[in-house]
Amino acid sequence: LITLGIIGIVAAMTLPSLTNKLQKKDKSARLKKFNSAINQAITRSIADNGEPQYWYETLKYHDSTSLYNWFDKYIMNYMIIVKNCRNSNAKCSGEYNFCKKPNACYGGINLTKQNVLYIFGDGSMIIAITGGGVNSETGNTTSMTLHIRFDTNGYKKPNTLGMDIFSFRMDINKNFHYITCDNHKSETGGTVSLSGKRKDLVSACKTDPQTCSCLLMYDGFEFKNDYPW
Repeated sequence: LITLGIIGIVAAMTLPSLTNKLQKKDKSARLKKFNSAINQAITRSIADNGEPQYWYETLKYHDSTSLYNWFDKYIMNYMIIVKNCRNSNAKCSGEYNFCKKPNACYGGINLTKQNVLYIFGDGSMIIAITGGGVNSETGNTTSMTLHIRFDTNGYKKPNTLGMDIFSFRMDINKNFHYITCDNHKSETGGTVSLSGKRKDLVSACKTDPQTCSCLLMYDGFEFKNDYPW
C-alpha cells in the first residue's frame, strides 16, 4: 500500500507536466504543418491567378461573403478542408467562439458576419477577417491586409489567442506573398519585429497575445520553457 501510495503521488506530480509537454508538441506540429501548407497554397495560386497584388480589387471590408469568395478561389482551392462554414452553418461557425483574451470572447452572428471559417481534417481551423482601409464609396478595401487566425484544436477550448489560437497576417499591398506573424499589438498599438530581440517578443506575447505568433515563428514554432501562455 505504501508503494502504491508513492507511485500515485509521483504520477500526480508528473502527469500534468507530461500532458503539457505533449500538448505543446502537438500544437507545434500543427503550426508547422499549417505554415507550410498555406504558403504552398499561395505559391500554387500565384501560378494560376497571377501576382497577389491584383487579387483584392473586389474584396469588401469586413464582409464574410466577399471574403469567402476570395478564400475559396485564391487559397482554399489549394488546401484540403473538410468543412466550409459559409452561410452561417449552425453546426459550424454559429457554435464557435473566438477569444482575444480569456473572458473576452465573441461568436455566433457577430463572428459570421465578418469572418470566414474553414475546418481541416485534424480538427484545426482557420478564422480570417479583412484588415486595412476601406473605400467609403465602394466599400472595397483600399489595401489588402488579412488577419488569419489558426486554431490548433478547433472547437475545443480555450479558443483563445496565444493559447490555442495564433494570429498571422497577409499584407498583399506590401508584397507579402506569404504568411507572416501578426506583429500588430492589438491592445497597446505599435508593432514588434522578427528581426528584433527575443526578450521583446516574449514581453509582447505576455501582454498582447496577438503577437505570440511572432515569438513562435522566431523560435521555429517551438514552445520554449519561457513561453508565457
